Amino acid sequence: MNGTKSGVRSGGCDVRGVVGAGLALPKAGAASSAPTPLPHTLMPALVAALAILLGALTASLSEGVILDRVVAVVNDDVITLTEVQEEGLQTIRRIVQETLGEERERRLRSTERQILDELIVRKLQLQEAKKEKIETTSSEVRSAIEELKRRNGLTSDEELRAAMAGELLSEEQFRKGISEQVTLTKLVARQVRSKIAVLDEETRRYYDQHLERFREIPKFRIRHLLVAVSQEPTREDVMRAKSRIEEAQALIKLGAKFSTVAKEYSEDRLASSSGEIWTMKHGELSPEMERTALTLPIGQVSGIITTPAGFHLIQVEEREAGQILVFDLVKDEVRNVLFNQKAEAKFKEWIQGLKAKASVEMKM
Repeated sequence: MNGTKSGVRSGGCDVRGVVGAGLALPKAGAASSAPTPLPHTLMPALVAALAILLGALTASLSEGVILDRVVAVVNDDVITLTEVQEEGLQTIRRIVQETLGEERERRLRSTERQILDELIVRKLQLQEAKKEKIETTSSEVRSAIEELKRRNGLTSDEELRAAMAGELLSEEQFRKGISEQVTLTKLVARQVRSKIAVLDEETRRYYDQHLERFREIPKFRIRHLLVAVSQEPTREDVMRAKSRIEEAQALIKLGAKFSTVAKEYSEDRLASSSGEIWTMKHGELSPEMERTALTLPIGQVSGIITTPAGFHLIQVEEREAGQILVFDLVKDEVRNVLFNQKAEAKFKEWIQGLKAKASVEMKM
């Protein structure tokens, strides 16, 4: 039984976070792959509008306009106030909409400082990539864009452009962000990830200390009967379905085999397989059915279970407690966990090193 059956959870496509602020530590994999997050930017008209709204940050409200200024110097590069506000558009806009007075000013200043810190870190990384002569080719950018589309369920360039428009990104800004991300991924692969090793004894020790993490998901072996209702049923539809499930329940109580009754009375599109034993993992059944499956005595038929799909009866044939997977089956997973933990720590240490040897002057 899979996630498409009635009364069973099925996942949907939630396209969120196609683009966002900040640069994440690249994950394990090919150095040329680019993580999804990209910088937020403002369209010129919105910069002007937001500047008026945020006048209290850099000028008096009576002036009604913000003059751009340098807010940080990172070695030989500068970061401007406009860059900070462009990077944090979504957050800044939300603060403006939700707060007033001193609270607004406090949160805006805190947000701008946080964004500035992130921009400084990015600038330091890009400068380091330039020193290392790390460049990104157009084919790498195209590959990264295709991977981003795949991850976010975007099937066409038109859908991608719509996503960019929703984030107020021009195609030029989007491609620039992708190119920078690919460059930084390659840089981190060279200067951080390539210097990490995970020993066999570390892998085994982690497994022995975290056995519960490697326990299989518990399973249910159940038989199932469903009398379905439509998404917007009438009162008559509900009464008919309830009468039918009660009739099926009565037959089973009189001694009829569950599988036989299920094949006769089930009405969903999988009726032909109703009554057969389905193996389900914890989390695949609807919450209403799973609560019953967890406590119902083996072999006993449930009471009538009501879900948005209709009325159900189930019979639990077996419950299997998840077994702990043997080390050989999970050692690669364990190695990846340890590698990423070390990479995270090494990345932070590397960033601190870049900051320590840099000349950074804050003007904000």
